[in-house]
Amino acid sequence: MSKQPNISVVVITYNQQATIRQTLDSIVAQQGDFSREVVIGEDCSTDDTHAICEEYEARYTTIKLLSNSHNLGIVANFARTMAACTGDFVAICAGDDYWCDPKKLQKQLDYFSAHPEIGVVSTSGYRYYVQRNEMVPGIAPLRPIEDGDIKSFYFSPSYAGGVYAVPLSLLIRRDLLQHVDFDEFVRRGFPVEDYPMQAVLAQYARWGHIPDLCVVYRVYKESATFVTPAHPNYLSYHRGLADIRRYLNELFPADACVAEAQLQEYMFYKEFLLYLHHLDYKSAKALIAHHSPLIEQSDKLRKARIYTRTWLHFIAAHYIKEYRYKQYETFNHT
Repeated sequence: MSKQPNISVVVITYNQQATIRQTLDSIVAQQGDFSREVVIGEDCSTDDTHAICEEYEARYTTIKLLSNSHNLGIVANFARTMAACTGDFVAICAGDDYWCDPKKLQKQLDYFSAHPEIGVVSTSGYRYYVQRNEMVPGIAPLRPIEDGDIKSFYFSPSYAGGVYAVPLSLLIRRDLLQHVDFDEFVRRGFPVEDYPMQAVLAQYARWGHIPDLCVVYRVYKESATFVTPAHPNYLSYHRGLADIRRYLNELFPADACVAEAQLQEYMFYKEFLLYLHHLDYKSAKALIAHHSPLIEQSDKLRKARIYTRTWLHFIAAHYIKEYRYKQYETFNHT
């Protein structure tokens, strides 16, 4: 008789008292021929999240709660929670998301059995728009890559950001995670863990996909977080994304697809947009005057020069951009 597979489910949570019960209930409700452990990384919440997690740990022997004496932040919390996993496979579900198909994990295990060459399996799911209380089918990957070689998603000059698959849908062979240095993510101060994790895994395994709607990803207005310059951490977030790309270039030089000049152009324009948002004409002009020689011929520099030709040009560009940010938020979150 073959050994029953064991699955570790990682739950990262912070100040999610309103949703964590639904998250945990959806995980313990999973049915199939496997054993499981649920490893909760509770990041020193200031609400009742920790007490709720303690309640579930007392009720279920399969739940292991990791507590903190201080807030670690999402990447460090994720790293120490992943390190505590012992299963043959690892699944992920944030404390404000949940699984809606009780056979999700079993379907993914069956897929692995039928396709032993596959290292990661995603599913489809729903986006739940909290403000308008609407469930909409469709999460990444909306167009799964048929042969499962997703390197072309992350290691391509056309990479436009984001992740190939929403993390809460994934089941990963744990032995593949030896290639992912989560502690290095923490040391380098990366603002996110999912993008670099998936990019590294893309180098070592093919990915499969199940089209069944198995998970629910909550979308809040706050989910726009760092998209617009209105967020206080906007610039540091984008610096972190540029650092992730530099890190990937170091790890996989043969697949490096974004040059340093492109990264400097990216950060130049993000900083320019921040000044534009705040109508800081003086700083915007100074930024242009002291730009890196590497971006002298860039389209972003030319655009910034046009926007700052006069104060009136700058004001007009400001209101056009603010209108577009508002459109983005309206389309995605309301």
